[in-house]
Amino acid sequence: MQFDPYVKTKKIKDVMNPTVISLESTATASDAAKIMESCNTEAVIVVEDNELVGIITDRDFTIKIGSHAYPIDTPISRLMSYPLISIDKNEEISNAMKLMTENKIKRLPVISDDKLLGIITMSDLND
Repeated sequence: MQFDPYVKTKKIKDVMNPTVISLESTATASDAAKIMESCNTEAVIVVEDNELVGIITDRDFTIKIGSHAYPIDTPISRLMSYPLISIDKNEEISNAMKLMTENKIKRLPVISDDKLLGIITMSDLND
């Protein structure tokens, strides 16, 4: 990636997608898959007792349902990636890139005061 001084000054809130789906940790893999398909999204944030606890992505389905043969009625709490790595809306884009690269992830939930505001993906950062 080439150095672009403009990218360093942009904030997460400037490029995040405010549309993000969340589900309770007790929802099933089937519930999550149906919502992901109908909303055309690749990730769902997992919530437990109003706290953000994890994320379930299309890759989690591929590995855990496909490869490990978990049943489709498995609670998403067993399939999710955790702990949840997130970023504050006022952080600079360069920090999101660093966080994603270091943790080998493609999506970051965007938060402010422990509230979910949106999501940012590696492709959002590269646009």
